[in-house]
Amino acid sequence: MPGFNTLPAVGGGGGQANMTYVASVHMETYNRTWAQGGTPGYYAMYSTNQENGYVYFVGSTTTGGPLNRLINVTHSFTSINIIAPNNDMVSLYKAKVKSTSVFNNPFAGFSSFPSQITSSGNFVLPNNALPLVNILLAGGGGGGGHGDHSHGGGGGAGGSVIKLTAFQAVGTTSVTIGSGSNGQNYDSKGGDTYFGNVHARGGGSGGHGGGHPGSGIQNGHNVGNGGGAGGGSGQSGGVGFVQTVSTGLGTAGSPEFHGGHNGGGNDGGSHHHHRGGGGGGAGGAGSQGHSNSGGNGGPGVASDILGSTHHYGTGGWGSQYNNHGSNTSAQNYAHGGNGGREGNGNRQGGGSGLVTVRYYIP
Repeated sequence: MPGFNTLPAVGGGGGQANMTYVASVHMETYNRTWAQGGTPGYYAMYSTNQENGYVYFVGSTTTGGPLNRLINVTHSFTSINIIAPNNDMVSLYKAKVKSTSVFNNPFAGFSSFPSQITSSGNFVLPNNALPLVNILLAGGGGGGGHGDHSHGGGGGAGGSVIKLTAFQAVGTTSVTIGSGSNGQNYDSKGGDTYFGNVHARGGGSGGHGGGHPGSGIQNGHNVGNGGGAGGGSGQSGGVGFVQTVSTGLGTAGSPEFHGGHNGGGNDGGSHHHHRGGGGGGAGGAGSQGHSNSGGNGGPGVASDILGSTHHYGTGGWGSQYNNHGSNTSAQNYAHGGNGGREGNGNRQGGGSGLVTVRYYIP
């Protein structure tokens, strides 16, 4: 139709400024196919009754989105599939948009406040805050493994860490905080932490001394990072799980995933000075346990979201039979536990997960 693909500068086809009206269809049933084609561009399908629904632009590929929202369709299409309440009328508009550039440091002029959440419940955004927040999520850390009469335990893994920037948050969002694992069972992990539907996975626990691997994908746990193998085991460390858009990471807020690292293995030496493997950290893998060396946990991820720098998801260190070595890694939040020596006097549980939200008030 005239004006559909050659747009006027402002509102030439009716409707709001720079939105060219195409046509409307009546929803005789809740599921309709409309033989309407178009070229790539920004489109919006509006419900006359302001009902919820969904629209699909169908061509060589398909792009879908909710009603009453602007949708970037990057391909031509030959038909439109619509799901909306019966007897509604929906109207198609094509938008003309101007090019822009990035507005650097957009929050710099606003007062900002961190809200650190350490127990499950809800986050309520203050009424006067911007609907865009920065978020850090960390899963619970895995516990350190037991030592036995001649071997030290492996280090627990730190929880994975997810960072979200300018994430849209309005009203109330449910929060679940993953607990740290106590490492009592080497085949275990820290709890997963949720902010709405986005979640960071907990770290795997360290293997017990004398024959146990670290917890990871290989024994059925989708851990954020793998636990270290127990001393004297000759086993591999746990294998970490890399989160994707479809496994909890999401697409909103330019998500950054930190984790998916393996725990350190153990080369099987039976001498009591042999260390267990280090747990994987959000910033890197744990190291292999050797006699009097190795077994360090992987590094965590540094962030200043609280206003000063802290570390999240550091892996725990593997232990010797008679000592665990000096763990100098920063272990502020969601860390893995250090492995235990004989009697487990120094065995450490994993740190609890958390959610930190920094919100902005104009």
